[in-house]
Amino acid sequence: MPLHGEHATSNRPSLLAVCTLPPWPAMNGYSLRVSHLLQHLAPHWSITLVAPPSDAIPAGIADHVPVTLPERGVTYPWRFDQAALRATVDRVVNDRRPDRALVWAGSEALWFDRPDLPRAVVDVIDCNPLEFWRGFRSYRDLRQRYRSLREIAIAARYARRTVRSYAATVCVGQADAQWLRRIGGRSSVHVVPNGVEVAGPETIAPEATTPILSFTGALDYQPNIEAVRFAAAAIWPRIRAATPAARFVVAGRNPIPEIRALAAQPGIEIAANVPDMTAEIGRCWVSIAPMRSGVGIKNKVLEAWACARPVVLTRLATNGLIVPPGHADLVCDSADAMTGAVIRLFNDAAERHRLGQSARETVQRHFTWAKAAARLDALLR
Repeated sequence: MPLHGEHATSNRPSLLAVCTLPPWPAMNGYSLRVSHLLQHLAPHWSITLVAPPSDAIPAGIADHVPVTLPERGVTYPWRFDQAALRATVDRVVNDRRPDRALVWAGSEALWFDRPDLPRAVVDVIDCNPLEFWRGFRSYRDLRQRYRSLREIAIAARYARRTVRSYAATVCVGQADAQWLRRIGGRSSVHVVPNGVEVAGPETIAPEATTPILSFTGALDYQPNIEAVRFAAAAIWPRIRAATPAARFVVAGRNPIPEIRALAAQPGIEIAANVPDMTAEIGRCWVSIAPMRSGVGIKNKVLEAWACARPVVLTRLATNGLIVPPGHADLVCDSADAMTGAVIRLFNDAAERHRLGQSARETVQRHFTWAKAAARLDALLR
């Protein structure tokens, strides 16, 4: 049965999309997810987007209603004043009467106790209580641990209300979904993993002539900072001792001074704000994701797999992923095991290439943005 907003000329129902960071340009995991999903939903929905001012809104988005929000904290709804966002959404709903709404993290509280708003799916992306719990466990500074513990309680209250206020709640990984189902007491939590753009094999740079281990990601994000520090201190020195010609390239946006300082360590290079991450990954022999904290799906893993590069990763980093055939031995948590896995791959080109190809095939089969958008489309309908 068609939704009431569908009509003969376009046959597209109307969708109100609400997010709290600019989707374009895609500068982080949040905007990457929002921008790709909106672009894939646009052929099937007439979309009105309520979001902060953004560059180069694609033509497929029917309308963009800009809203000015604070610069920080806007993905956690309890950290900023939502009055401007609420007033803008109310105005759009009153003027356009959308059939459905798709609400992203930071906007979820707008639907609390609001039966007058259109039926909605919320994409929280990550489970905030799980994020703060893992932060609490990984931090050594007592003030950081106290702040994380305090926010766990706040985030859990918001998560419970979120799950109970929406027709469906979406997140990127099974661990996040399990926590949200338990906190919310509802089965209406669904996993919709991220996708990745799969470049043609002819566009991927060949391996460098000497071994390169890579780590990619935002280098001002605390879980990435912790992972790089762990790799530099506990893993890289032993790899370097076994393979003196090898290099460890840490590539990503906005490296903090602590990360930049690692370039003084033999064999470590910091590649800041690289324009083409695919080229950077293509040169590497092996990638690494030694995550100790954080939540959600690791785009760094999907991006390396899409370039046919094997990834040595911790179990935490597998959240939301399907481990490719033959990769079980690359999933390990100790520094010894991760070191051994990288050295084995450095020394066995045939195995490295075989695992890289199986990783790329897994991405093509399971992790495209079109598949993710199709799952969201079904939930919205």
